[in-house]
Amino acid sequence: MIFSKRKKGAAAELAALNYLKKQGLTLIEQNYYCRLGEIDLVMKDNACIVFVEVRQRQRNSYGNAAASITKKKQNHVRLSAQCYLHQYHLTHQCASRIDVVSIDGDYQIEKNIQWFKNAF
Repeated sequence: MIFSKRKKGAAAELAALNYLKKQGLTLIEQNYYCRLGEIDLVMKDNACIVFVEVRQRQRNSYGNAAASITKKKQNHVRLSAQCYLHQYHLTHQCASRIDVVSIDGDYQIEKNIQWFKNAF
């Protein structure tokens, strides 16, 4: 069955979400949008707000999934995270970080999932 890029992305995000929940994180929001960009997952790790960028690549012909996050994308995620913190008045109230969940190959196979804490 051929999936659209959007459906594949949603499935990879769900796999990442389930993986992070197993690690003890709690979902706050999925697909947060602001004028500066989008954040795939906003989660809580104890008292820390975690902004998660999910990347999935079926094949690594052009590099692995984590390597596909350009400086431009990193900047958009940073700005979107700042927007989220400002919108919810959390700027000085809690710690935050940006993580990456990289999935190389089939997202249904947990060993293909890598979690990079405080990635950038």
